[in-house]
Amino acid sequence: MSFLATFSLLSISALSLISADNNNVTTDFTQPPGWPSTCQTFVTYRVRSPRSSLGAVSDLFGISRMSIAAVNNLTSEDARLAPDRVLLIPITCTSNGTRYFSNATYPIERGDTFYSVSTREFQNLTEYHLVLDANPALKPNNLTIGAAAVFPLLCKCPGEIGKGSDQYLVTYVWQPGDDVFLVGNMFEVSPSDIVRANNNRNFTSALCLPVLIPTKSLPILRQRFPSEKTKSRTVRTAISTSLTAFLIILLALMAFFYKKRKSSTRSGFDPSEKAFNSEDIESKAINSSKILPGLSGYLGKPIVYDPNVIVKATMNFNERCKIGRSVYKAVIDNCAFAVKKTGDATEEVGILQRLNHANLVNLSGISSDNDGNFYLVHEFAENGSLESWLHPKIPASLRTLTWKQRLLIALDVANGLQYLHEHTEPSIVHKDITTGNILLDGRFKAKIGNFGSARRATCPVMLNIDVFSFGVVLLELLSGRKVMETKEGISAWKEVKVVLDVEGRRKEALAEWMDPSLKDSCPIDDALSLAVLARACTAEKSLDRPTIGEIVFGLSVVAQASPTWNSRFESIEMFNVANSIIAR
Repeated sequence: MSFLATFSLLSISALSLISADNNNVTTDFTQPPGWPSTCQTFVTYRVRSPRSSLGAVSDLFGISRMSIAAVNNLTSEDARLAPDRVLLIPITCTSNGTRYFSNATYPIERGDTFYSVSTREFQNLTEYHLVLDANPALKPNNLTIGAAAVFPLLCKCPGEIGKGSDQYLVTYVWQPGDDVFLVGNMFEVSPSDIVRANNNRNFTSALCLPVLIPTKSLPILRQRFPSEKTKSRTVRTAISTSLTAFLIILLALMAFFYKKRKSSTRSGFDPSEKAFNSEDIESKAINSSKILPGLSGYLGKPIVYDPNVIVKATMNFNERCKIGRSVYKAVIDNCAFAVKKTGDATEEVGILQRLNHANLVNLSGISSDNDGNFYLVHEFAENGSLESWLHPKIPASLRTLTWKQRLLIALDVANGLQYLHEHTEPSIVHKDITTGNILLDGRFKAKIGNFGSARRATCPVMLNIDVFSFGVVLLELLSGRKVMETKEGISAWKEVKVVLDVEGRRKEALAEWMDPSLKDSCPIDDALSLAVLARACTAEKSLDRPTIGEIVFGLSVVAQASPTWNSRFESIEMFNVANSIIAR
């Protein structure tokens, strides 16, 4: 191997290790002491419909066409802009004494929200909560058409400018498929300089977020337009994604109708003797709605507890009260709660206060002490975590989950994720869906907990993180093993692909691979449907994964068709589906 190749590999490894150790580090847009309070710099903007002309981009940023054309070497102010071309937008970056911004004024149009304009029009060059702070006189849930809203674009001025130092810090939004080498080549800067300018952050967690690109002179962009080969691959990916989703739904429907017919034949009923009438269809629609768990009741403002109450309720955080990492059982007013002890919980509390769903752990109260500790008081899950049932500390434990319970748990978790992804504004990505963060109440209803890593999704691609993690949970429900504790060290999400590719005996191979405790209770057709779904969720390319809505539909059909279905839903409480979804 040549010295250059060896050096490149070592550089990649070093940068990867730096990133891996800095998962929580973010790009810093604050003003350090002594740094200039204003400067001329640039943000980047991708040419996308409907703003595909220079005039439209100019109007959005309030920057003259001539200025944008000059810095991007456009021959004319009317020059045709290729789709996905990256433009440099010259801006004036100013500090408010704490952070740097470049304010853009945008007239609100019909259907706009702060979130949609931040992510679509300004392509994540700003942050949702900064827009809220910048517009105190506007009502986020009832924006007036024509109102002038301020969108603070993130930027930063360099420190002392001299020989060899950074002259510009360009704001660039990290894209799917980016890495420091590709982006460095695009701006003609070294990957190590990009890592340095962004506090050695993990760029995997920077997806769809603004980062800083340091340049020693006026920035130059090497455009990366998709080749015909890339376009063809994109089309194939889209087709593959659609086919995957279609196959999941088709398999589920086939299982449903096959079992329905089989059940009818056993009872002496001939399907040809009676066609569906309108009452039958209405009845089935009602039953279908019942498989979607209802939303929880109105969640008021959390109670603010005196920290002494928390200390007393947990017996001074005694180890005997510990039920998880930094989580303790507390008894307050003769009611059991789970208290999470953490550091700064501002983001987590802000998210939890907006959520209201039966499959998400309810935040009941908060507290803090003089030492900087925060205490989040949650509802108590009597049956602990899903992890404690699938992977008990005492291997000889006789307790296990039946197939019916596992199927319902999967559907509960999927419904909770669908609420986060599709029914909150902005969408929420949990980022830590594991069996340890799935809690089971006294009736084994699953609730997603631990929102410490949750964030507002800045682009739809981020939601695929939860889809992959959900696929891993499905595999653990099927196999009864942790994903990395499989034979020969092969992870379960790769192992199941091998199982499903066994020609002629997929069911037999799957039965051998599954949790032995399910041998007598699990219909193999149901297990096969879940295995196919899990494989789709854990596809290596995120765009090949199904949406959470498709997952919920597929699981719902499998659950309704399953012969084990129908016991937990006897309570009318479980049938209650709210007329409107409350996301605050």
